Amino acid sequence: MFIHQHSLRYLLSPEHYCTERQHRLELEHLFLPAWQFIAAKSELPKDGDFLTLELFGRPLLLRNSQGRFLAFENICSHRHCLLTAASGGNQPKLRCQYHGWEFDDDGRTAKIPEAKCFRPWDRENSRLENFRVEACGDLLFVCLNFAASSLREWLSPFFDETERAFSAPMWKMTHVWEYDCQCNWKVPVENTLESYHVTALHQKFFGDQLPPEEQISHLLHHLYTGMTFDANSRMEQLQARLNQWLGGKPEFQYRHRHIHPNTVLVSTDTINYALMYVPTSPTTVRIRMRFFAIRGTRRGPLASLIAWLAWQFAKAKTLQVHNEDLDVYASQQKGLERSRHPGVIGSREERIYAFQKYILDALGQTPSPDPADPAAERVV
Repeated sequence: MFIHQHSLRYLLSPEHYCTERQHRLELEHLFLPAWQFIAAKSELPKDGDFLTLELFGRPLLLRNSQGRFLAFENICSHRHCLLTAASGGNQPKLRCQYHGWEFDDDGRTAKIPEAKCFRPWDRENSRLENFRVEACGDLLFVCLNFAASSLREWLSPFFDETERAFSAPMWKMTHVWEYDCQCNWKVPVENTLESYHVTALHQKFFGDQLPPEEQISHLLHHLYTGMTFDANSRMEQLQARLNQWLGGKPEFQYRHRHIHPNTVLVSTDTINYALMYVPTSPTTVRIRMRFFAIRGTRRGPLASLIAWLAWQFAKAKTLQVHNEDLDVYASQQKGLERSRHPGVIGSREERIYAFQKYILDALGQTPSPDPADPAAERVV
């Protein structure tokens, strides 16, 4: 059941989706203190494996060092060159591509060609900047703020659930998808928080019927929201049987968790995925996704074939839905930038209300003017 049984006020104004001032406030107060999902351990299986990425304008290098996952700013302390311009690879040493300077796991200089040229040398103040890295199951998160709480605290109350959904041997990462969208980061976040659009936008998959309210449970909190859909259709029954046959314990549920501001975790009986929405400008966003398919504990050619077929079907349907969403983001952005309407949020979209209230509260802002001035609802 929905927590609210009536429409809710649209709290944000068009300026919240397009101005440089709002973008900078959100980076400072929402994103820099938060944990950011960046990759999966299985993408870096060997000692020396690395990935590079941009995070809020900062180039990062994520590295597997003998099973430890470390993150550094991808800039050499010598003459400011990127340590590497590659998106990923394997390097026995953390080494700058330009002059061959090497660094240890603490970011200190380890080997400098012609080191005598740099005497006297302040080794401590020439360290690479490093960042906190923690894991939940196979998922790796980085935090740019050393004063922030632990990842377990930040993912609470969903840490244990997430660890089960993204861990071997039951689950295996099978697909990486990253793409850029011409819209503010809040546009795709709000899309994923409601089911009201599915019959209009995803007709091929969902048909004409919205998910029944009595099968939906919403959880609203100022730090997160959750949705659990207790499904019992033929499709869910088939997924549950497959999960059980492969050695799992089916739950007959679709679970959608949003950790404010920009992490979404989705789990079912056959496919799970993690989503991260990274703003790259006031009106652009990079979406990072990692898909996990059920592998199970049962072994053998038949089990492997069935798990593979199930994954191919699930991937095709999931990507179909996400591509249909992607097609509408730019139109939503253009409308937001030009709209003179106050907007309204239906009870089925109440997680968007909680999300918008979180943003205003975190930034100390007030809601957009509303001619009707309805009483604001409280999110606990």
